[in-house]
Amino acid sequence: MFLVMSSPLLDAIERRDYPAVLQLARERAGWSQTELARRLGFHPSVISKMEARRRRMENVVTLRRLAEVLQLPASAFGVEGAEGVATGRIDPAPSRVGSKPAPEEDDVRRRSFLKAGGVAIGAAVAGAPAAEAAASPAPGALPDPAVVLTTRLSDVLLGSRASIGPALPTVGLTRALAAARASFGKSDFLALADQMPALVRAAEAAQDAGATAQAYTLVTRALVKLRPAGLEWISADRAVRAAEAAGQPLILAEAERMLSGVCRRAGDRDRAGTLVVQAADRLALDGRDPRHLLLHASLLCTGGYSAARAGDGARARDLLTEAAATASRLDGAGAARARANLLSHRVSVEQLLGEPAAALQHARTARGVQFPDLEREGRYLVDLAAVQLQLGQPGPAYSTLLAAERRAPGEVHTRAAVRTIVGALLDQKRAAVPGIRDLAARVHVPA
Repeated sequence: MFLVMSSPLLDAIERRDYPAVLQLARERAGWSQTELARRLGFHPSVISKMEARRRRMENVVTLRRLAEVLQLPASAFGVEGAEGVATGRIDPAPSRVGSKPAPEEDDVRRRSFLKAGGVAIGAAVAGAPAAEAAASPAPGALPDPAVVLTTRLSDVLLGSRASIGPALPTVGLTRALAAARASFGKSDFLALADQMPALVRAAEAAQDAGATAQAYTLVTRALVKLRPAGLEWISADRAVRAAEAAGQPLILAEAERMLSGVCRRAGDRDRAGTLVVQAADRLALDGRDPRHLLLHASLLCTGGYSAARAGDGARARDLLTEAAATASRLDGAGAARARANLLSHRVSVEQLLGEPAAALQHARTARGVQFPDLEREGRYLVDLAAVQLQLGQPGPAYSTLLAAERRAPGEVHTRAAVRTIVGALLDQKRAAVPGIRDLAARVHVPA
């Protein structure tokens, strides 16, 4: 029987930050490093070195024993499959990103900005043959959209930029962007994987800064659904640079919103919150262009999520209240979209703050909400499943994932958070969930 996992612990598991998983789970149990070592039969220095990232966490037997003693699923330490393959690694802490570098420091800042993803990027390049093999599954097996996305987008982000393909006229770029956004909105990530390389290369070839920024922003939106691999740092940086060159406030604010998500995933939550609040402050809120109001509300929701990730509940709820005030100034489709986004963030924020009952209370208001697309609806349902799991309700969590799969199968089959939830459901001992192994196969989690 596993104990209920706190939001920081779930966050560390999703980021595959195994030293943090170890420390948070030990503290949850109320044990010192010495006490945990005693229960494991280890010298206390072993635990100390693991948590301090001075000892690699690769021995499958040790990782399984850690999970058992700490009452975690083995997958919490990256141990997957019947034979126990350890997929975890200890990466260095990410570097922070400056917000307003001086021009002569720009190159240094950008090298520091990208350095955070360097280890993962190197691993992705070294593992390219394996990724290609996974992207071409055995006959009869469905491809893993997460692997396909990573493989296709890494070709764009890490490959040679000398030959970026033919330019498209402005009308062609606009249509291609609309088609890619439609695929994303339907959570059709296999189609998106096919569309994005040509779209990015065409926007680069046309030297259209606005289209290039929007293309790289969409790449980042797709990548942040996957486990961190370093690629998202590159796409977010290129999106912001192109948006700055385009000089269009809405495009820049959206690019900075995605950059905020990348910083948050890397652990720099203060920077993540600052980015979106500063971007929101630059928008025009006089009401003449409702798109500014809509994006303002979205940025504040993202800021609230970042604050919740940092454990600052008061700040998170204040930002969501501000977002609601902005949303109240909208009408029609804009108002519906803002309400759906606000509901989704309220659920996820309360779950992150360790208040699943409050999250569930917000979810009960969802009946009157119209989600703007399947991606947003699927994302909301996945977050709701995480809430139910946090409440110790594996059956409802599984049912909610099935509902999400019916509505937005691509979201469920691709998103890293789903794989974390399914891994926890697989490891249920006393309350086994019928059908979970079939779902695990569909979301590419080894059973």
